[in-house]
Amino acid sequence: MSDAYYAALGWCTAALCIKNMLNHLLVVRCRFAGELTPEFSDHKKESLPENWQVKILYPVLYYAVGGFAGPFRGKEDMERFQAMERNAVENETFFLILAASWPSIPVDMPDWAPTALLVFVYLRFVHFALYCFIKIQPWRAISWTLSTVVLNAMAINILISLSKKGTSGSGEL
Repeated sequence: MSDAYYAALGWCTAALCIKNMLNHLLVVRCRFAGELTPEFSDHKKESLPENWQVKILYPVLYYAVGGFAGPFRGKEDMERFQAMERNAVENETFFLILAASWPSIPVDMPDWAPTALLVFVYLRFVHFALYCFIKIQPWRAISWTLSTVVLNAMAINILISLSKKGTSGSGEL
């Protein structure tokens, strides 16, 4: 296994972690922007537990996540970001499992493997940006489809390589 593959795998893992934390921060921002006002109104204060930590923490977090101004503040935005989180779990988990296990599978790694990792992650960032800023299809679907093609190319390469070697990982085919 080449150092280029491991470097690409490390970069991709870190980049996807950052993307997913940013996505979750946007969910939190929407939640705070939708539930609290800059004045931290009296009716909201009454609904919170009576302790000083909550009365201090909520307004601090409200300003820390930028709940007071800007885009991405409403219920519709929060639902979209939560859908993005589900989409990431449904797609990026399989990618990370496959990418991390590929070096341990007894197949010859293709030269394009490090590039495939990077292309998948770039496409996931494009998908993320389109999900955030361009709410209409087909662009989001196109970026998702392209990233799925990359992921399936990786999986198919492993299956073909294993079948040529005559093993399925648990014995003979």
